[in-house]
Amino acid sequence: MFSDDLDRLEKVLDAVCMDRGISLRSQEAERLGALMIQLYRQGVKEDAKLLALAKAYL
Repeated sequence: MFSDDLDRLEKVLDAVCMDRGISLRSQEAERLGALMIQLYRQGVKEDAKLLALAKAYL
């Protein structure tokens, strides 16, 4: 995973946390970030799909 990939995931994570009122420093955000990295490594590369799956997780 490269810096651009992490920046992309961070933007999606920020959007989900903002939408759901979750602190970026919370354990919930940490778990969500780990899930997103796992999804990305499994081939989910589109922001919209990552966003939808992350929201569904919550």
